[in-house]
Amino acid sequence: MARILSLKPGSRVFLDTAEYEVLAPASLSSIKARNIQNGEIRVLPIAELSSISSDTPYEPSTPLDCLDETELQIALNQFEIIKPAITRSLTRKEIEELAAKHNIHYTTIYRKIRKYRETMSPASLIPNVKNRGGKGKNRIDKAVDDIVKCYFQEILDGRQLDITKLSIKALHREISMRCRRLSLKPPAWNTVSNRLDDFIHERRLDVKKKRKGGAPRTMAGTSFPDANLPLDVVQIDHTPLDIIIVDEEHREPIGKVFLSIAIDVFSRMVVGFSISLDSPSIFSVGRLIANCMLPKTEFLKRLDIDAEWDIYGKIGVIHLDNASEFRADSFIPFQEEYLTDMRWRPVATPEYGGHIERLAKTLNEAIHQEPGTTMSNIIKRAGYNSEGHACYTIDEIEKWLTILITKIYNVKNHSALKDRYGRQMSPLQKYELGILGDDTTPGLGNPDIIEDPERLKLFLLPSYKRTVQREGIGLEKIKYFHDILRNIYGKVDEEGKPLKFLIKRDPRRISPIYLFDPEQKEYFAIPYRDLSRPPMTYWELEASRKRCNEQGVNDPNEEQIFNAYGELQQIRNDSVAKTKKARREREAEKRRKKDKPVYPKLSVRHEADIAPHESSDDVMSFYDDSLLDGVLVKKPV
Repeated sequence: MARILSLKPGSRVFLDTAEYEVLAPASLSSIKARNIQNGEIRVLPIAELSSISSDTPYEPSTPLDCLDETELQIALNQFEIIKPAITRSLTRKEIEELAAKHNIHYTTIYRKIRKYRETMSPASLIPNVKNRGGKGKNRIDKAVDDIVKCYFQEILDGRQLDITKLSIKALHREISMRCRRLSLKPPAWNTVSNRLDDFIHERRLDVKKKRKGGAPRTMAGTSFPDANLPLDVVQIDHTPLDIIIVDEEHREPIGKVFLSIAIDVFSRMVVGFSISLDSPSIFSVGRLIANCMLPKTEFLKRLDIDAEWDIYGKIGVIHLDNASEFRADSFIPFQEEYLTDMRWRPVATPEYGGHIERLAKTLNEAIHQEPGTTMSNIIKRAGYNSEGHACYTIDEIEKWLTILITKIYNVKNHSALKDRYGRQMSPLQKYELGILGDDTTPGLGNPDIIEDPERLKLFLLPSYKRTVQREGIGLEKIKYFHDILRNIYGKVDEEGKPLKFLIKRDPRRISPIYLFDPEQKEYFAIPYRDLSRPPMTYWELEASRKRCNEQGVNDPNEEQIFNAYGELQQIRNDSVAKTKKARREREAEKRRKKDKPVYPKLSVRHEADIAPHESSDDVMSFYDDSLLDGVLVKKPV
């Protein structure tokens, strides 16, 4: 489950073993609370609070992204029924109306809500089917199953409607009516959904690819009617920075960097950012989302910047453009697990992202005053040697941007922000007003906090499904092994096939991979089988495979891949002082490897097996932008 700490008035929180009731926000980083035992009222730092007592054992549960495709769809379908009651408070009458809408009894809604709140994960809503027909077998009466199939075939034969585009609710309603006429118990609507998927697959009907769980939702207009409070809507985007940077060793120009940035639409506060030498990708989006939702205190301390940047917590809506890196099915479990909605702009309408576009323009205009700038176009840059004047490294431009955001942009009056007297406000003042309120405006209160940052960061890493073989786990011809695999080797699924396990991998360090154990309900770090292998990034792995192909080896094995990697490293070292491309590649790899990935807690009996360069004692962020460096993670007791 995603452990989310609610700081709304009336919520219960713990400071060590003492339980408190939240009364009101005291500041962006603290709350006013009353001790449940003695009635003492205190101001408590948010960073030290928890949703459970420090002496309460932590009970891990299955994350939503660890389910197989069928289980995931069932969980999402079930969660969609109760989501209105989870996201807002409903009256008894509204609950009854919700139940009638889905053709179930209202007590079923309450039961599903209670079940969900036990774990705060939609995964808990999956029915217990172990004693039923089994995976891939019918669990409804054959007569009912025949009614479903016949109705689907009628629609297909009639050619009047496209069955691949029909509403499940409409199909379920008609099927239920036919079943009642024959005194048969109607199937559940998720059963109709699953049967429809099977029907479409069996008949190989053409279906346009779409996002699981429904069609992508876009904004209805150019304004944001839902952005009424802090973190209601956050826009994110990527853009190249208009400046040439240099490498750290030779101070030679290596090109531009990409900026990934997010803005709170309500207050115009910058919620987070990251910079990278790599082009935007799905991993970039995940890195930025985690960046926005987690604290930045340690990041500011590492950069030695005396500033406050207290904007973090659960986000209501993340607003994105239509770039391919934003449209990944892997983000759907994240949306439901963390109750964060993701919406897309209409195609070819950049004005719908005006807030983030203006922010990127503002930051680039400031960069145009710095040495090494490329300006916004060739005409403006005429006569200026950008590479000749370049002097910032990627770390230095990261610090420069942080100071610009925290000490200038966030605290400077914004032309679009005004108080009730018509006076201009800064983004920070607007955000504080939304959180703390004033004499006439009630504040929202501090946002809900993500208590388990390691889980969130792992959740947003790229995923794979692999079986465990006798020699370990194979991923793109690289073998991984750990003693813990002996406990799960040989396990099979309900069909007798080798069980596939969820694997997470950090592209910036392909060893270790992270395997989710469904019985222990936690991740374990699995290193290379051959611990003498050097650390490697995903990009280096791809380059090594490409070199093997160029040498006529179309299906290279592990030994050939690492030999090619060694050759590429030698070539790069020899040419680094000769060409800008080689310098950029080396700087990019240094940036990727600068921070070690997150290592989930390993049991003591396994820690000795980890290679020296993969020590689990040094827990750091896997992000190249270092915004999450040193995040203090409250470890399970």
